[in-house]
Amino acid sequence: MIERSDADLFVILGTCHAGMPDPFAATLKPFDTPLGPAPVDRDFFDALERRCGGGLLASEAAHRTEHSIEFQAVMLRHLLGKRRPFTILPVLASYVHEAVWARTDPEADPRVPRFIDGLLETMAASGRKTCLIAGVDLAHVGPRFGDPEANTDDSLAAVAAADRSMLEAVVAGEPTSFYASVAHDGDRRRICGLSPIYTFLRALPGVRGRLIRYSQWPDPEGAVTFCAAAFP
Repeated sequence: MIERSDADLFVILGTCHAGMPDPFAATLKPFDTPLGPAPVDRDFFDALERRCGGGLLASEAAHRTEHSIEFQAVMLRHLLGKRRPFTILPVLASYVHEAVWARTDPEADPRVPRFIDGLLETMAASGRKTCLIAGVDLAHVGPRFGDPEANTDDSLAAVAAADRSMLEAVVAGEPTSFYASVAHDGDRRRICGLSPIYTFLRALPGVRGRLIRYSQWPDPEGAVTFCAAAFP
């Protein structure tokens, strides 16, 4: 799908697995890949930073140990690097898990709606052909992640059913329903992509997508689930 996009700016919303003090963290450093660098769009960043009231670099150090955006940068260089120039804006997100644990609204922290509104306004004002990418994974289950028992075929089938139910809200473009689908059991499946997915859906109001693929890494000790979805 990316190779058919005419976008020249890619805002990559990545999972911050370790968490961080701020809900969002950008970086201005280009992402080096084996296929060449993916440069950061400083003009877009500056415009977004102004609309958000600053602070987008306060937790920049979280990028140092995070891999979620690195994968997307390699993919973009592979698909587009020989076809046309492009820039990225890498943004880590970490706030929805905190809302689940505190049983609060995911936008209770005023920095969250301020960023989302700022992103919407900046994309609209830039005149650029912009594509949003959520670099995420889904459930993490099994003893390696804190569950008392090993994964089985039956337990992973139950995880798949719950994941697919959650993904119905995602492809329907419903951030509130998506949040409710993981908050009702306290995020029992440990969905790592909560914050980027929620941000993605809020930044594209009314968008509807389609699920391209859902799969699992079925390790009895620690299974991870993931998917690909496209939003035209």
